[in-house]
Amino acid sequence: MDETVRRQKRFIRKVVSLSSAGVFLDGYDLFIISVALIFVEAQNWLSSTPSLKSFQLGLLSSSALMGMFVGALFVGGFADRIGRRSIYVIDLVFFVFFGLLTALATNINQLILFRFLLGIGIGADYPVSSTYVAEFSPKNIRGKLVTRTFLFWGIGSLVAAFIGFTFGRFEFISILGYHVDSWRIMLASGVVPALIVLVLRRAMPESPRWLMTNNQREKAEKIIEEIKEKYSLDYTKDLSAIEPERRGKISELLGQTYRRRTLFSWIPWFFMDIGVYGVGISIPYMLVTIGFKGNTLIDRVNSILGTIFLDVFIVVGFIVAILVIERIGRIRLQELGFIGMALAALSLAIGYSYGLMVIIGALAFYLFFENAGPNVTTWVIPTEIFPTRLRATAQGSSSAVSRLGAVLGTFTFPVFVFLYGWSSTFLAISIFMFIGLAFTMILGTEPKGLALEDSSIVFLEFSKYLQALAEKVKEAAVQLSEMVSKYDNMEERAEKIMSLEHEADQIVHEIYTRVNHMSKPLESVDVGMLATKYDDILDFINAVAKRLTLFRVDKGEEMQGFADVILQSVIEVNKALKYFGNFDQTDFAAIIDECVTINKLENEGDDLLAKAYGTIFKLKDPVEIIKLKEIYEFMETVTDKCEDVSDIFRDLVIKYS
Repeated sequence: MDETVRRQKRFIRKVVSLSSAGVFLDGYDLFIISVALIFVEAQNWLSSTPSLKSFQLGLLSSSALMGMFVGALFVGGFADRIGRRSIYVIDLVFFVFFGLLTALATNINQLILFRFLLGIGIGADYPVSSTYVAEFSPKNIRGKLVTRTFLFWGIGSLVAAFIGFTFGRFEFISILGYHVDSWRIMLASGVVPALIVLVLRRAMPESPRWLMTNNQREKAEKIIEEIKEKYSLDYTKDLSAIEPERRGKISELLGQTYRRRTLFSWIPWFFMDIGVYGVGISIPYMLVTIGFKGNTLIDRVNSILGTIFLDVFIVVGFIVAILVIERIGRIRLQELGFIGMALAALSLAIGYSYGLMVIIGALAFYLFFENAGPNVTTWVIPTEIFPTRLRATAQGSSSAVSRLGAVLGTFTFPVFVFLYGWSSTFLAISIFMFIGLAFTMILGTEPKGLALEDSSIVFLEFSKYLQALAEKVKEAAVQLSEMVSKYDNMEERAEKIMSLEHEADQIVHEIYTRVNHMSKPLESVDVGMLATKYDDILDFINAVAKRLTLFRVDKGEEMQGFADVILQSVIEVNKALKYFGNFDQTDFAAIIDECVTINKLENEGDDLLAKAYGTIFKLKDPVEIIKLKEIYEFMETVTDKCEDVSDIFRDLVIKYS
């Protein structure tokens, strides 16, 4: 490996490792609180009433997740407004401060409150860290790198398991002559890695992609140059096609353009997190209660050891996901994961009473498919299918919605067990996983292998240019219709049409310039051919206008009919084009309907030409016959060109169905 490659990899590793901190802390906190729960019970802070005790346990388990909902939705989204780097640092300050306070809590209410505030910091880091990695990653390994980031969730769980085992063997730890509860040390231990990462993150650059989309190109270019000089990584080509964009709003996520992608990001993650956190936080409690069936210190330690063993399957699942995500794609991986989780939960519902080995085996199966599937893909997908100006907002809102699922899982799990028993609880988890599978199959959008901007709104970007081209064509068709209808000011109207034709040529040139810089869901030939065929319509409208001006013929009987058919054909073509603004398969049927209408109008043009031939061949002036024949044939060609565009629409529908 030469020095250049080593320097490049060093920068990518730095981005990934520092961005992984928030995910590490989430996984770490998940396990630490699951262990601490079985020790907090010994503090006599909980109610002696079973139903109220279950409520308090659920609230304590879910308080950090409630905070993560607030952090992801309201704080993480600020990364699209004030930049990635600012939130990248602030969120860890939250974690450090309130992480220490949780260890100093003196009653259950303080512990719940401080964990809620700690969760805000973790939740804010979720959308920023994944977005930061995605925006610095090469497209061919982006999915692998973002997945590697989330691998640290499993590592966090595993490290916390060893910390829990180290301190969980004791009720108290003696520090400077004072007896400190072991669970306090567990909760405070996450502050140490958070402090280290906080210091290191301060040296990281702002995302050049974010700077460019926020009209700060000079700053972006300076950062790109610094990275190139220090790490031999050149982002110039990757970011050359990015232009300043208006600031994204969360309301856009549920607008027509992004609604399907938003629901795909939200719903499967919501249902998945019901199972991830509902089951995950309860594993030590589950092993103590229905595995070892006791609550002595030895039983608690054994439950921690059992959880350490199970956490290995979390890491194995992540490793498998890293190896296969770019091969089989996000959608299939997510579907397989949901199926495995659902079947594992179903087996727990049926067989948990058969003993400890059955429980551990089913949980191992569950955790493997959880982390080889949707626990990774739901994290990766929102970073890939939205534009830069909305990316952190989309990831933040997706993470926030998932936290609602996590809260539902952790809060209701102990209550549900108390009210309905273990079997019904596992059955409910299985049903939720099948629902997540169903929504993945219905809403899934596969971004594997696409450039980051391609995965979000590349066709929407081209659609913007094509819509502008379409408007020029429509204006020209309106001018031609008025030209034929009023049959006056012919030179002036022809001049307007020619001016529109020149403007359209500039748009086509811009489309081809951008095509050469980017890969797209639609291949270059599709976009280029569509632009060319659209421009052909205007070229022949311009040719008709020129001949009407030059030939100075009397108005023919069929001219108005042709002008009306041309205008209506252009209107129908433009209607079909608007559906491609979303590139949503649910609109494909409507596009086909428009194509059928365009075909009928082209047939009307053929009929009008036949009728025109019958009229003009009755004339006696051969020069007049030649002039009119050429005008009518060019008019009919305009309708042919409209049909050519509709044929491309049909091909695209077939190709991308």
